[in-house]
Amino acid sequence: MKKITILCIAFLYASFSFGQAAAPIIITPGVGVGKLKLGMSEKQATAILKGEITWGTYEEQLESFVSYNARVDSVVQFIQGFDSCGRYNSALPDSMPVFALYFKNHKLNFITISSYSATEDQLKLVKLNNGLTYFATMEDCMEKMGTEYLNVLYDDYTGDHYYYKKGIEMVYDNGELRSIGIFPPIPKFKEMIAAKSKGLLQEAEKYKKKTDEEGEEEEN
Repeated sequence: MKKITILCIAFLYASFSFGQAAAPIIITPGVGVGKLKLGMSEKQATAILKGEITWGTYEEQLESFVSYNARVDSVVQFIQGFDSCGRYNSALPDSMPVFALYFKNHKLNFITISSYSATEDQLKLVKLNNGLTYFATMEDCMEKMGTEYLNVLYDDYTGDHYYYKKGIEMVYDNGELRSIGIFPPIPKFKEMIAAKSKGLLQEAEKYKKKTDEEGEEEEN
């Protein structure tokens, strides 16, 4: 009897552990992903994700985006502003495939959830609250998300759609959904771009010159 009881407990524990491990990782536009929510502090966010995070400054991120030929005057992170950025460069957290966290005044205001470097198990669990998953086609995504977005092309991506009124960025590589950004809805995003574009492009210019000079040195 004792042996049967122990086996039953072990079975229930294994079933519970499996259920916990297989829980879906739901991304909600304008809110967050799973237990990770916009508005959290650095301490709260990193406690949820764990893993090895590398911190960078606004200037370092600006230089990085410029090196990828990004129109920084249209990128949500720079339009709404941030003070610091934490990135999981070595490995994505085991809890969920979050790549980057942006903070302003110690409050999380942008989350990058990436399929790149994510494990197969993570990819099977991640989904938007409307059912869309990674590797969905751009056409299928647009059918569910709508066409009210701003497309900001850079690097080799086939689309970078900012659904600014919903608070979600959807990045496509070869026509497939590969990266998702979550931020607070910005109904006046286009007006903010118009107001900040000149200043952001001026900030980016020095890094553009640096990138161009480094490129010329490599050619020579």
